Amino acid sequence: MLKRNVIANYIGRFYSMIIGVVVLPIYLKYLGAEAYGLVGFFTMFISWMMLLDMGFSQVLSRETAILKDKLNGLIELKLTLRSVESMIFFVSIFVFILVLLSSEWIASHWLQVKELSFSTVKQCIELMGFMFILKWYVSLYDSLILGFEEQVWLNIYKIVMSTIRFVGGLILVIYITNNILYYFLYQAIIAVIEFTTLNRKVYGNLPKNTQFLLPSISSIKKIAPFAFGVAYTSSVWIVYTQLDKLLLSHYIALENYGYFTLVVLVSSAIMQFSSPLSQAILPRMTSLLSNGKEKEMLRLYHKGTQFISVIIFSVVGIVVKFSYELLYSWTGDKEASLWASPILSWYAMGNAILALAAFQYYLQFAYGNLKYHIRFNTYFPLVALPIVFYAVVNYGAFGAGVAWFAIQMITFLIWPPFIHQKFAKGIHFDWVLKDILPPLLMTIIYFKIIDYISIDFTSFNQVETFVVLLILGSVLLLLNALTLSKVREKISIVFRRSINVI
Repeated sequence: MLKRNVIANYIGRFYSMIIGVVVLPIYLKYLGAEAYGLVGFFTMFISWMMLLDMGFSQVLSRETAILKDKLNGLIELKLTLRSVESMIFFVSIFVFILVLLSSEWIASHWLQVKELSFSTVKQCIELMGFMFILKWYVSLYDSLILGFEEQVWLNIYKIVMSTIRFVGGLILVIYITNNILYYFLYQAIIAVIEFTTLNRKVYGNLPKNTQFLLPSISSIKKIAPFAFGVAYTSSVWIVYTQLDKLLLSHYIALENYGYFTLVVLVSSAIMQFSSPLSQAILPRMTSLLSNGKEKEMLRLYHKGTQFISVIIFSVVGIVVKFSYELLYSWTGDKEASLWASPILSWYAMGNAILALAAFQYYLQFAYGNLKYHIRFNTYFPLVALPIVFYAVVNYGAFGAGVAWFAIQMITFLIWPPFIHQKFAKGIHFDWVLKDILPPLLMTIIYFKIIDYISIDFTSFNQVETFVVLLILGSVLLLLNALTLSKVREKISIVFRRSINVI
């Protein structure tokens, strides 16, 4: 089931990512950079609003993984879900009213709007508040489905919804209207469909022949300690990762923020390569530990790191080495590519480190002990956030990228060794030297060789540039895969069988 879920997660995530990558340049062309800057602002807005989730989405995923196979566990889970839903309902009403009251100020004072009308921007912000409420519930239901380990169904659903969201939006802006307000109205309709579908799916997995369960404060209290631990660290994490984007939405023009959205999308895609794996192994790691299988859990931890290292270094290597060529082959916009490429390189390297450093959190989460995570996320941002603020205010988006990379590098050098010492003594050097270092060295050697090959990208058109980058990336991925002993063993077996046949 684990392999099936990992494959399903990657197919679903890649499809959503690829379709988003394909349509973004078209959105940029038909909506304009400033209007698309509002889309980037919405993405950042949703991230900040998830501060209100208070950790309950992640905790419900963990509760589902634990309770799904226990006697009367699903009844207990249903009661907990009803209680959390009720709490969200009352909080979301307050949030929506707050967004309505502040939309005028955001449109006129925070965003640097030049071409869009004030009323259009204000109405778009109000729609953002409505969609946030629905997405909050969707995030909750997503977590339960992950806990049930029904990733195959979830990813089929996400493929369908991504097609409707992106392709439908594309038809809207090309053939009907490129008014950004109608784009957000369309997305709001999609959000309603998402909410309805996932609500029915989740309750379809829960007992139906039970008496009506009223929300229970005791159910909230039971999961509150762990939830608030997750909530606190998640809140700090959101501030930690989104402060630069929030500040840049104010300190640079909305048009440039539209270009910055390119950087955010590509660098975020790097994290998307690790997210499907984490969604699959977190419930499994938790389940293995709850059944006393610590050694099996650690083997899964090592295999997961190796797998992510191979993919991450292959992708990031191409993004960093050929940032301008990649952006131009994607968008066809030289101005946007020149503006975004130097910023993208720093964010890409920072997110590569972040994807690897995240494994130490998986370990703590599986053990159900987040006290070290809480402490780190309490004190380290006191140093990191002022650096980000200074970099953005004084050096803009480029400074933000450099600061992001520096912060991730410092974190990686300090924190994983400490966590490994606390939870899994003796694994850190193997984790670095055997799981991470081989594909990193292969990537460095590969690009040293590429430096001796003269590739004249100026002679290629957009499609040709993309094809060349795809070939270079595929070769690097193959070479990095060969650093894994399991891959080499399988190739050796196939080779010996071929020899014997001959």
